[in-house]
Amino acid sequence: VPMFGNRTLLSWEVDREKQREWLRRAGLKTPRIFRDPERIDRLVIAKFPGAKGGKGYFLADSPETFREKVEEMIRRGHLRSEDVERIYLQEYILGVNAYFQYFHSILLGDVELLGMDKRYESAVDGIGRIPAAEQLRIGLNPTYTIVGNIPITLRESLLPEVLRMGDATVKVSKEISSPGIIGPFCLETIITDNLEIFAFEISTRIVAGSNVGIGTSPYAYLRYGEGMYMGRRIAREIRLGIESESLERIVS
Repeated sequence: VPMFGNRTLLSWEVDREKQREWLRRAGLKTPRIFRDPERIDRLVIAKFPGAKGGKGYFLADSPETFREKVEEMIRRGHLRSEDVERIYLQEYILGVNAYFQYFHSILLGDVELLGMDKRYESAVDGIGRIPAAEQLRIGLNPTYTIVGNIPITLRESLLPEVLRMGDATVKVSKEISSPGIIGPFCLETIITDNLEIFAFEISTRIVAGSNVGIGTSPYAYLRYGEGMYMGRRIAREIRLGIESESLERIVS
């Protein structure tokens, strides 16, 4: 069945090692990876294969705390014993999460920034409502299950780097699987207090955070002067493909 987009790149999205290779080839800063839990020497976040929406993710800062957290997550039903070998350990970068939503037009030869958001996660984003003394007493071990998305407007001095990151990601995608990304993609990042941007994942498709920009994204409005959003932008690209008899260039 013909699909709008480059379906080959989906295999890169589901493989965290391939994702990392892609991002590094694009010159993006990425968190350090720990392949052996016994070598953990700083704060890391433990992730699992596939799109689980953050469910079951946890933090650890040593081999001992890693083993303790694994046992607790298994008891709570967030993790199965057979999943432990597939845990992906990524350095935890302290900062604000920011998810940049781009659109690559094969037909116009351009990369557009259409919006950005941050995630609202349970239960980690609710911890601030519990006094520190109570947190310590009950031994909280929060997870990072995504429950919603919040639109953000970025500090203007960071925009040139965000645009460069999008262009570089598309350039490498063409080397990986010609003609590269078709349509929407998202870079998932952390911005530190030194204003460094670390990319930790890429989604080669439309993402849930695009919904927050329906008719309201300043980035889409500044480019189009109307209530542009990701779904409408996809429809417009398909219509352009039909009108220019180039539909085969944007489906796979």
